Amino acid sequence: MQIHPMAMMRLLLPAALICGGLWLRIFIENLGVEIQVVLTYLPYLLCVTALFLAYQFNRCRLMLATIGMGFFYWLVQSHLQVSLSQPDAARLYLAASLAVPLLCLYLLLVPETGIWNLQGLIVSLAFVFMVLVCAQLAQWLPQTSEAAAEYYSARPAEGYVLSYGATLLMALVLVVGVVLVVLRNEEAEAALLGVLAALYLTLALLHLDNISIAMCVAAGMCLVWGLLRSTHAMAYRDELTGLLGRRALGERLDRLGRRYCIAMLDVDHFKQFNDKHGHDVGDEVLRMVSSHINRVGSGGTAYRYGGEEFCVVFPRKSLEEAAAALDSVRAQISDYRMSIRDRRLRPERSREGARRRGATRLGSSQVAVTISAGVAERSEDCPKPDEVVMYADKMLYRAKKAGRNRVVY
Repeated sequence: MQIHPMAMMRLLLPAALICGGLWLRIFIENLGVEIQVVLTYLPYLLCVTALFLAYQFNRCRLMLATIGMGFFYWLVQSHLQVSLSQPDAARLYLAASLAVPLLCLYLLLVPETGIWNLQGLIVSLAFVFMVLVCAQLAQWLPQTSEAAAEYYSARPAEGYVLSYGATLLMALVLVVGVVLVVLRNEEAEAALLGVLAALYLTLALLHLDNISIAMCVAAGMCLVWGLLRSTHAMAYRDELTGLLGRRALGERLDRLGRRYCIAMLDVDHFKQFNDKHGHDVGDEVLRMVSSHINRVGSGGTAYRYGGEEFCVVFPRKSLEEAAAALDSVRAQISDYRMSIRDRRLRPERSREGARRRGATRLGSSQVAVTISAGVAERSEDCPKPDEVVMYADKMLYRAKKAGRNRVVY
């Protein structure tokens, strides 16, 4: 499984929004009454905006997170602006402190299904069921023993309201979320972690004035940001490989400076491979190749150009530097061996296939994949990016003619 350490950068904006909310909270009391009223209703407005975006872009997980965040804010504003020594308030507070991490964990782990289908309905019903379970746990846990009641009671420390049990649960979900951000490299996980952190601070610092307003505004902005970034990824990233697509490449070419190299890459004999082993295996080949190309050195950025063809842009690099980085990737792909299972040994039933998957590997064969690449740099003969791309394509054709599995420049 590929790891994306740079995906941690996605957490910078949620962290900035939350820190900004904590800082601005202290100024809310000094604002006029009209502005305070607007700020009080701003989380609801952000929820409506996020719901509209989630509906338009068919994002079930972020839609459920938005509904949950809106309900949480209403609960805090309507029922938790009182002393937590009151039994009803204490029970609602415990339910919220359990629901926030558990529901966030659920949304982090469940795959995106879309809204208007059977899977989306099941995911939504399970979300509601978990809310009810958390409400029941809030009643049951304090009654199990004195130790449990103390472990989940509010105000365990001065200036900190959240219980030890809920704090530990929040920390565990946060760790899981960070791991998923690094593994998946998607915007939704970062947005969900931002919501988790904001609602955690609301519960932990509930004794502070206007903390729920500041943090729920930050949470709503995280959701809107996550939805907008998700739609950007839909438009600019290739769904199969995860690489940036042609639209992103076109915009990058318009912003290049006066010194750069462009490479065109192609999977050798891909059509014959696809015809022999099938499109599913062909897709796996493209994913494998793209994962290697995406790690190209010398500051190169990889794009899927179309089909089995890729493009890499090297800003401020010479031909020799770009060619060396590409040759390293070419060698890695050439040395890589893919196992292809014998389809005749695959059971018809998928569940039986999953149980016997280890056995089917015994009948698998290994295949090697190679790529060819052509590299060109901007020059007086090729002053425009489109001309550099065309010349790199000519170099790719020369690499094919010279025997494939090589870099020509």
